[in-house]
Amino acid sequence: MSIAISGVAAAGAAVAAPAVEAQPKAAAAAPANAGEDTVKISAAAQEVPQPMSVQVRALHNQGKSIPQIASKLAISPSSVESYLGTPAATAKK
Repeated sequence: MSIAISGVAAAGAAVAAPAVEAQPKAAAAAPANAGEDTVKISAAAQEVPQPMSVQVRALHNQGKSIPQIASKLAISPSSVESYLGTPAATAKK
């Protein structure tokens, strides 16, 4: 019975040896791959808020009307006109 146990232990040691040898190789490969890690950033995190005047001008350049711009940016039409440098509708005679 002792012989059978030592035979199993010998077989188990032979199997464990390659696994121990494989670990240093995997550990050596990990630092090389560490520089290749990627970070995913959501689209919302990439957006930088622009000043209101830039947003107004961009929408105006896209052909949006003053009421559309005011609605989109949740500001008054007179504020849109002010950002665009146009006189307010009430100031016109």
